[in-house]
Amino acid sequence: MENNNSISFPLVVFPKSIRTIIESLHQYENYQLDFTAAAFLTVFAAAMGNTWSARFMTGWISRPIVYVVLVGPPSCGKTPPLRQAIAPLLKLDEEYDGVYDKEIKIYRKWERLTPKQRKAQLLPEEMEPPKHKCHVVVNSTIEALITAMRDNSHGVLIYNDEIDSLLSNFNRYNGSDESYFLSLFSGTPFKYSRKSNNEYIFLPHPYCSIIGSTQPGMLSTLFGGKRALNGFSSRFLKVYPKISAMPSWGEKTMPDDVLGEWERIIRQVVNYSLKRKANSFELPFSQEAKRLLINWKNETNNHIYSETDSETVKALCGKMETYLIRFCLVIQIMRGVCGESEMDDIDIGSAERAILLTEYFRAMEECIAPEMEIGVLDMRHTELLTLLPQSFSTAEAVSVGKKLGMSESTIKRFLREGAREFIKKETHGRYVKL
Repeated sequence: MENNNSISFPLVVFPKSIRTIIESLHQYENYQLDFTAAAFLTVFAAAMGNTWSARFMTGWISRPIVYVVLVGPPSCGKTPPLRQAIAPLLKLDEEYDGVYDKEIKIYRKWERLTPKQRKAQLLPEEMEPPKHKCHVVVNSTIEALITAMRDNSHGVLIYNDEIDSLLSNFNRYNGSDESYFLSLFSGTPFKYSRKSNNEYIFLPHPYCSIIGSTQPGMLSTLFGGKRALNGFSSRFLKVYPKISAMPSWGEKTMPDDVLGEWERIIRQVVNYSLKRKANSFELPFSQEAKRLLINWKNETNNHIYSETDSETVKALCGKMETYLIRFCLVIQIMRGVCGESEMDDIDIGSAERAILLTEYFRAMEECIAPEMEIGVLDMRHTELLTLLPQSFSTAEAVSVGKKLGMSESTIKRFLREGAREFIKKETHGRYVKL
């Protein structure tokens, strides 16, 4: 298993102009490169929203939906890159708020008038309330989120600086929040009935990405246990670089045009959705790109899947394939917007970069897995012991545990240290249940 100190975000996936912005923030502001790169990737994908999709196979159309969580100890510098990346979308939302305030005042004024007064003032007999346009949703309930997606067919980005507040409240009220986000990740047609006013909402192409941060000690709570087995955890790309010190303060002043360039890029991406004539721009894959991705699946992903008994690893293999196609799309549009490629199809250059990015996140997940499995163990050791015979060997425990999503090291640690009240060691490598 690799140490996350040896894993670094493959900045080569970005076009030169975006890479320069990320490197400048590192050079002048001491932003952590992995955090900044992941935040920029997510925000760019959110700016794309439903404007673009990629068709890999006849029935496989992908939109750039991305769930990302930055992981690090307190005060390690997770928040500044997040805020800097998302700033252009928040600035756009501020502009939209100004327009909405004017429109809602006109609507409220119309609403107070009688039909006779409206006719006298040459106002329409019927008027729809204005929609509140936005790109970013903060600390939202499911109901408010669905309203935002209804009013913004382009899509929204959930931004929670501390993502614990979002995930910890799942199922608190109606017991189905988690299932909504499992479904939203796929971007499949979505139906929602609001009981308060009997409103029925249908979203044919829901788009919702998520970004936030958390601390290592919260990993098992947020992503362990059932969430590691039902595919919820593997939907979240986790960025957990090795950090041993607080970010330092520098004396250098960053050039003014660096962040201005990031805002220009994001606005350009968003403006495509305003100019589009069709529902979305659907990009096919070039033959070379498709062949490369098929080879990756056959030689890398299928091999990892067949060599493991862990349901958690198998779930991750499936999500890596999903993200690979989405990364291809995001990287192609990035390169196109920055003038480094066309945007007619997904070429082999984007496919190569997408594979690098996919394997980065797989390696990061492997580093994080042991910390999450602490939570899995707490919730599943009873099931493990139930499935084992009265007398069993270490090998038998490892075999059963792997089917429950536990790693070999976790199971052996449990037998050695965590199960003294439940099992007794008979001889070397053999145990009996008490």
